[in-house]
Amino acid sequence: MQTTGAVGPDSRARSRGGAAAAISFGVVDLLEERIARLEARLAQLEAPRRRAIAPVVAERAAELEATLGTYWLSRLGIVSLITGAALLIITYFAALGPFVRVAVGYAMAGALAWVGLRLARVHTTFGRIVFGGGLAIAYFVTYALHFVGSLRVIDSEPLGIVLVAIVIAAIVAIAHRMKSETVAGIALFLGLHTGMLSEVTALSLIATTLLAAGAGFFLASNRWVLVPLSTVVAVYSTHAVLAFGSAAVSPELRAAFVGVDFGLFAAAALIGPSTAVRPLVLLSVLNWAGALVLGGAALAGMSPHVAFAGGCGFAVVLAATAALARWRRAPHQLVALQLGCALVTLALVVPIEAHGLVLVAGWLAIAALATVFARRTEPRFAVLAFVLVLISYRADASFVAQFACVLVMLALERWHVADDKPSQLRTIAVAGFAFGLVQLSATVLPHGLHTVGWVAAAVVLFALGFALRAATYRWSAFVVLGLAAIRLLGIELRSFSANQRIVTFVVAGAAMLLVSFVYTRRVSR
Repeated sequence: MQTTGAVGPDSRARSRGGAAAAISFGVVDLLEERIARLEARLAQLEAPRRRAIAPVVAERAAELEATLGTYWLSRLGIVSLITGAALLIITYFAALGPFVRVAVGYAMAGALAWVGLRLARVHTTFGRIVFGGGLAIAYFVTYALHFVGSLRVIDSEPLGIVLVAIVIAAIVAIAHRMKSETVAGIALFLGLHTGMLSEVTALSLIATTLLAAGAGFFLASNRWVLVPLSTVVAVYSTHAVLAFGSAAVSPELRAAFVGVDFGLFAAAALIGPSTAVRPLVLLSVLNWAGALVLGGAALAGMSPHVAFAGGCGFAVVLAATAALARWRRAPHQLVALQLGCALVTLALVVPIEAHGLVLVAGWLAIAALATVFARRTEPRFAVLAFVLVLISYRADASFVAQFACVLVMLALERWHVADDKPSQLRTIAVAGFAFGLVQLSATVLPHGLHTVGWVAAAVVLFALGFALRAATYRWSAFVVLGLAAIRLLGIELRSFSANQRIVTFVVAGAAMLLVSFVYTRRVSR
């Protein structure tokens, strides 16, 4: 009797095959599902990076647009507005009566200041910019009472100067009370700017110096750096108008006021609490450059001897300023900057009176001093020393001058930093030393033996490289030897006489054998 539920061998095989197929299909499905998940995850990870580019660009563009619209347009707009108002006063107010022109001018200033205060309740910075423009118009109206010829109401010079001083003191007091760097900067800068729209005279320098004193007060008292930065540009712009314009002002007077203005800004940078270093460095650079160029132009208008003496005195003042800054524990960058400015001033002044070998001696002395400062205070002084030695190479072609330049370049390479400290300038200085040796050999030997001189320079470089254990000197020697070979074979060999060829090949061969022998002994050890 046959049982209906019995399962034969074939049935079991078929069920096992179906189960295996189902398992394989399941594995494939599982793998496909995992691959799909990985692709989705990868797309999810990469999508933000692709999508993030556009928002970043859009955000930066929006920030730039906002900066241009809020910061720069407001300041350029108030400068343009006050410039137009000053030109309006100069052009048309002369036809009005004296009291009317004064009343209308101060009414314009008061109206603009009132609008600025109203706007400052909602938009503080924008309103203070407009308020500073009102103070600038008040300054210009007061300035015009005596200093603008077509609008002159007050003939007394002392009274005109006193009124201008009172207005500047009022601007300083108002900005200081408001604790607003914006008001101070806008008012002082526009005051100097509007003053240059009229004829700049000798008396205008007094008003310029008073404004510089106001900016110096803000720097020393509140450490507002933007105010003196804008003011120093405007102050030296006024001096430039006097130096290169048609106004007849004596060079002695211009030099005196340049010195006073330089002293105000320099003293303000050293007085007061500490602040950010970079703005102070920028202010010091602008102050030094303005005083050097415009003060030098004024002194040169007297005589070259006066310009030389004044430049040396200016360098001494800068060195004294550096000493004072160090005594007051000013930032290291500020001290180093004053020393660097003193050295650069001396380097620029020396050619006024010195020439030839004396000029080279002066520049090399400054380079040696810069090397000492590079080792003790600021390593970047070595760059100045390197430049001065390179210039000295071309200043005098005599043997003494060239030999002195080579020695100073060697001292620069050896002493600008300690031997155990890395220096990017060391390789460049070695190259400069090698160049000096080649120049020196050309000075000593006649034209037909210049290649021999190059080989001799290479031997000296090899000797120094072995003695100082400095591979840079030895690599420089290989370069000089290669250049000597190129010059000999490619240029000079055809034009050499028989004796010159003999001397060149014998000396070059002996030198290379000597150096090779030293290398052989060195390797065997």
